[in-house]
Amino acid sequence: MVSVIIPCHNCESFIERAISSVIAQSFKDVEIILVENNSTDNTFDALIDQQCKYPELIQVFKEAKKGAPAARNYGLKHAKGEWIQFLDADDELLPDKISKQLRIAADTNADVVAGECLLKYHNNNTEVTRRTDSNIWKGLITSNLGITSSNLWRTTALLQVKGWDEHLTSSQEYDLLFRLLKNRANISIDRSLNTIIHFSANSVSKTTDKEKLKQILNNRIQLRMRIKNELRYRSLLTPQLHSAIDNYVYTEITNNYASFPAYANSLLQQYNLRVSLLKQMKFKTKLYLKQLK
Repeated sequence: MVSVIIPCHNCESFIERAISSVIAQSFKDVEIILVENNSTDNTFDALIDQQCKYPELIQVFKEAKKGAPAARNYGLKHAKGEWIQFLDADDELLPDKISKQLRIAADTNADVVAGECLLKYHNNNTEVTRRTDSNIWKGLITSNLGITSSNLWRTTALLQVKGWDEHLTSSQEYDLLFRLLKNRANISIDRSLNTIIHFSANSVSKTTDKEKLKQILNNRIQLRMRIKNELRYRSLLTPQLHSAIDNYVYTEITNNYASFPAYANSLLQQYNLRVSLLKQMKFKTKLYLKQLK
């Protein structure tokens, strides 16, 4: 069995789309766990309607602690499946998603199957295909190792690392992937496009609040520092992976430079990142051109 866990917050207008994508799966041995999480609209009523429509498949719970990680962990406690399909309420699975990834898991003895997805940004009507990196550690560093809904997770592996970190405000799925790798979990790659991820203008990573932006940036940086330490501990920190970490962190800092220049400068000095002169010159040129405007 595969347990599909969906955190539900203010999703009354689109939760049916997510559930329908599970019902339409070619793999049928599933249960659907809906976890209502502090909604202020009629989400709970919408979930009960879906449960009445599919009583043999759907369970509905409430989790009072705010945040998708808490809702996912609550669902995980009630899951009966050998595998977990986390699904955000505004996303949808393509019909063969679960069956394909179960075959990959069986062939490779995987604990996680990291899949590719289509990102749909509705505020500017653009679409981006998010690919996975064949190098597992590099994919982890560069955020190219799937995302929450596009991956398939073995239940026992999740329980061994105590599930999601409910204290993190961002980077939760990559923190989870890192802790799984640290625990020697086996991650395999699914090269097929299997999930549609819907983004709106109010995504947490799109906030304009400077303090929240700093927190998101720090979460991303600290995770890469932990990855660097783990790779160094395992004697796996190759020049290529070292470069990937430094370039990722440098890019994240410089991309946020306009929001808090002094803070960004302090981070660049603190981490003393090894990046090419060309990359540094491009950033300085960009700053100079902005000053001219």
